[in-house]
Amino acid sequence: MKKYFYSDGKEKYGPLSLDELKQQGISKQTLVWFEGLDDWTPAGELDEMKPILELQPPPILTEEKTESGEPEEKTVEAIEKNESQSRPTKKGMFSSPFSFDGRIRRTEYGISLIIYVIVATFVNAIVESGEVPIIGLAYIPMLWFLWAQGAKRCHDVGNNGWWQIIPFYVFWLLFQDGQPGLNEYGQNPKG
Repeated sequence: MKKYFYSDGKEKYGPLSLDELKQQGISKQTLVWFEGLDDWTPAGELDEMKPILELQPPPILTEEKTESGEPEEKTVEAIEKNESQSRPTKKGMFSSPFSFDGRIRRTEYGISLIIYVIVATFVNAIVESGEVPIIGLAYIPMLWFLWAQGAKRCHDVGNNGWWQIIPFYVFWLLFQDGQPGLNEYGQNPKG
């Protein structure tokens, strides 16, 4: 008997039988995986899911007032689509450089290393001159930044952030392509 998994974008659920999957109320955009698929696939693209998706109830209508004050009927899906379009869907580079959560691309990781080396060079020069020894405290946020970016890059290749302490692993992180699609650390930063 085939077992199915589905994801709401944050967590994965399963294994489920086809009957159990019907009860979950999945949509055409819900990501589904089962043995034999290479990657998570939207349910609408799978022939096996068509009987489940055909049983979808009609859209819920609601009234919204237009700018002129007249009521206008819209579906809940249309309202949610408008709201999602107003929110940014893709994060840019360095959107959370001190966070250990998520994934980053090789480019962002490489730029992070360059930034760290440049800033460390200036901090070393100032500390060695002896003029402002307190500037040595700048190493705390610098190392936090470097470790956070390294952990996110480890996540992109499918490993725990602790892997970055392996000697010369930084070179692997610079050249290894990230895992495609969704992994346990989040969505692929390439989109």
